[in-house]
Amino acid sequence: MRSVRLLLGLGLFGMVFALLAIAGAGRAAAQATGPADFTQFGYPTVAASVTFTPGQAATLTAGNQQVVLPADFISKTVTFELLTGDASYWQPLLESDDQGRPILAAWAFRVTDVATNQRVGRFDKPVQWSVTDSRVGDGSSVYNTTAANPPVITENSTPGTVTGTTFAHPFGGAGVGWLALGPAPAPGMPRTGNPGAEWGMWLVLLAGLTLVAAGLVARRRQVRG
Repeated sequence: MRSVRLLLGLGLFGMVFALLAIAGAGRAAAQATGPADFTQFGYPTVAASVTFTPGQAATLTAGNQQVVLPADFISKTVTFELLTGDASYWQPLLESDDQGRPILAAWAFRVTDVATNQRVGRFDKPVQWSVTDSRVGDGSSVYNTTAANPPVITENSTPGTVTGTTFAHPFGGAGVGWLALGPAPAPGMPRTGNPGAEWGMWLVLLAGLTLVAAGLVARRRQVRG
């Protein structure tokens, strides 16, 4: 009798465990359908946030960045967050051809449906993002970054607009993060890659020249002697 009860108890426990596992898998699958949370992929700071109501335009501002949400950018109430990252994290990840270009901004969007608490990936109308920086100029461009560690960085196919020192770009979703790169510095201008490494190279060169000079002086003294 005890063995039967034990078997029934184990069977009931197994059914409950299976139901919980199925429910958990269902929740995970539902979350996986939305875009990634980019606070986990290089943009840890919530720099600005607004609750958007359809029919009412809104603007987010954080430092030198701004995002304008059209009144019809989406047809439901959402929490729109501007996430930002540190240029020092992204600079070493750039391709070698872009190492000399300054990172004007590193940012992503996190948009959450207030009713369902699910993240939103696509907008009905693009939002307008911009950054104002003295390093903006012709050749400024936007790069996409993926939700991966390390992220993959690729150039955005849509060109931005340069107006004075302001660089603007439209975005129709929140599926990737972005970097805004300024133009490469003119020849002879300092690069923005790794200043410590550049100083190290100059110190090595200076030390080499010092050794050469010391060797020439010693040789002259030997000749005179």
